[in-house]
Amino acid sequence: MTKVGEVFVPGGQPSVTYNPRDDLHLEQKVQDYLDERHRILSLSGPTKCGKTVLLKRVVPGEAIWISGGAIGTAKDFWASAADKLGLHDQEESSAGVEETETTGAEGGASGGLPAGVLTVDGRAKRGESVTSTGGRKYSRRRPMLNVVADELRATLTPVVVDDFHYLPQKVQLEIVRGLKELVFDGVPVIFASVPHRAFDAVRVEREMTGRVEQVPIGFWSEDELAGIATSGIAALNATIEGHVVERLIEEAFKSPHLMQDFCLQLCKASGVREAQEDVQPVVAANWPEFFAARAPGASKSAFDLLIQGPRQRSDRMERILVDGTVTDIYGLVLAGIAATGPLTELGYTELRGSIKEVSRTDPPAHHEVTRVLEKMSGIARDNIEGEPVVDYDDERNTLFISDPFFAFYLRWGTDPPLAAVRPT
Repeated sequence: MTKVGEVFVPGGQPSVTYNPRDDLHLEQKVQDYLDERHRILSLSGPTKCGKTVLLKRVVPGEAIWISGGAIGTAKDFWASAADKLGLHDQEESSAGVEETETTGAEGGASGGLPAGVLTVDGRAKRGESVTSTGGRKYSRRRPMLNVVADELRATLTPVVVDDFHYLPQKVQLEIVRGLKELVFDGVPVIFASVPHRAFDAVRVEREMTGRVEQVPIGFWSEDELAGIATSGIAALNATIEGHVVERLIEEAFKSPHLMQDFCLQLCKASGVREAQEDVQPVVAANWPEFFAARAPGASKSAFDLLIQGPRQRSDRMERILVDGTVTDIYGLVLAGIAATGPLTELGYTELRGSIKEVSRTDPPAHHEVTRVLEKMSGIARDNIEGEPVVDYDDERNTLFISDPFFAFYLRWGTDPPLAAVRPT
């Protein structure tokens, strides 16, 4: 009997509800790259939009998968690759030395002696040679990069670096330079990143210009998200009304991961835990309670760190929101972000306007807001495990909420809800 957890698989590899997004030809683009090679494939898309699911579906099973979040240095990268390939950086060899000892049977001596015969006390001894071999062992260490490179050239094993954007730019540069010759030799190399970091390989190494193929994966459309619900519900021999699906889509932040989770939990709340013998409806829930319960704990931890700000800071000036909440500049900026919806990509001008709307007092100056955004990005990168939940790009003057779960938390998880803060 098919279980609901086998149909809706948030965070895993779905089968029943897998959507190849045929209109985008994503599977074919990845397969074309694997057939052609000789450049890096940069697969970019928002967090939890299906990048890993797509690659797991198309890339051969023998591929090496390395998570950018688990790598601190370039040495870590090559060591991880070697471990997955079962390689070692130490070689051993031996140099032998032969020693011969002759033994034989005695007999009378006469005339000239043939080869291989000795004389002992005037008596002939026909010799028998016994050779023994001894020697020394020698070992050497090879750079791990060279060990891995030789194996990859010989096998053309694909290398997938998931969350390439997690890596510091210096480490990215060292890794790209180490992979450059391998890519030229036909080793498939795929980097998976968030959209605004899709060009990191070229940004850190200008010589890769023209050698990186971009395949963007956008947010999911409403129809694509609806397909998750309808195909999965049908597989469970259940029904769901259109307005219920529409509400789930509205709160999913265009993320298939969130949509999978909503459908899974709503089915269980309706008593549909496996395929039904008789058709059973999946019904609407008490939406505020339902969505508040879905706000993940990991996002709460991230939120608490961001609203606290750096441990050492002097700006504790009180800021009052329009609903009377007393906070400081970090709480004010987060309230401004939340009040936009929150949007997952937010230019400074739009954020500045939102901050003005949620603030009862005079809003902070431009440099104060940008300083807070930079500090938050640093906290998200250095102190929060996993995908940085916010990322401020000072070159583009744009804030990105990289994790849809964090956006969802800003809408439903805070108490009182920050997204509800509006001018009175």
